[in-house]
Amino acid sequence: MLVNFTKKCVAAAALCMMSAVSFAEAKIAVINPEGAILSTAVAKARFEKLEKTSDYAATKAKLDGISADYKALQESAKKDGSTWSNEKKEEVAKKIQGLQQDAQFNGQKLQKSRQEAAEAIAQELGQKYQAALKQVVDAEKIGLLLGPQAAIFATPEYDITAKVTDLINKAK
Repeated sequence: MLVNFTKKCVAAAALCMMSAVSFAEAKIAVINPEGAILSTAVAKARFEKLEKTSDYAATKAKLDGISADYKALQESAKKDGSTWSNEKKEEVAKKIQGLQQDAQFNGQKLQKSRQEAAEAIAQELGQKYQAALKQVVDAEKIGLLLGPQAAIFATPEYDITAKVTDLINKAK
């Protein structure tokens, strides 16, 4: 604990001693790589196409139906549950549990389809992303680039995600 504190103090002192010139030369920025790629026109079109496939649409419709059944059953239990017999309460509890399992299964199926599409998009746009990122880093003279998890807080002017997305959209 004390060692970490000492290291932090030394690092802070070293930063304070650095000249203002070195701060002016290197800019700090934040980027969300996944956000940059998945916000592109290509990604949006692919997700729209995925959502229109028969398998995805059928699974989504099934999930919506399960959700409606679950909500209706819960409302019925809330409204009339106090008058039900123990057997009826157990039956409804089993139905609710079954609906929850079905919803979880179908939700995971949809999520897996979207994840697979996202991975394919990232693979396809990877080189364009790298080129766009390099272009922004060079143009803005960025000396330190952080991912979204590394930055505890960053104001929007430090986030270059949208700039990279725009360059990917413009790339041929």
